[in-house]
Amino acid sequence: MASAAWINLASGKGEPDWAPLGREFKACKRSFILHVPSWQNYRPLQVLTWKKVKYDSAQTPADDRGVYAFVLNAKVIGTGPFPPLSAILYVGETGESSDATLKSRLQSYRNKKAQRDRARLWSMLEQWGDNLDFYYATVSVGVSTKACENALLDALLPPANKKDFSATVRHARDYAFE
Repeated sequence: MASAAWINLASGKGEPDWAPLGREFKACKRSFILHVPSWQNYRPLQVLTWKKVKYDSAQTPADDRGVYAFVLNAKVIGTGPFPPLSAILYVGETGESSDATLKSRLQSYRNKKAQRDRARLWSMLEQWGDNLDFYYATVSVGVSTKACENALLDALLPPANKKDFSATVRHARDYAFE
């Protein structure tokens, strides 16, 4: 038997039942590159000890320099019927060329209005803010946070990042999305 959506579509009466859900799906669509060799070839400049705080909480990270990642953790209330699902959406650094710290950087992201000119970040924060975790690792003085960030970007290829990949990875990524 034909669904109501197809009957409405065929009759020309209004919008199919599935169209609103389809628009919701489209708004949440992201393209990922899950390239295992990049993960295997990752060589950290220092051992990173990751900690996390909830993006939408009052928790704050260390008031230090370092690298960070926004991770979507789709948790179901309770234990849920699904296995864990998470995705690294964005990687950044702080403290290389400014006095910003992990704490101040997270506070700036929590002010979503400040992100309006950064479409990928604004969309990420708007779409999934209540399911985002802010993972961070401090980086020792003398170790470049920018170099740590670049190595993570080339290994993880997060979809909300736009620049700061190495030239080879940036060109390959652009080619993959043509």
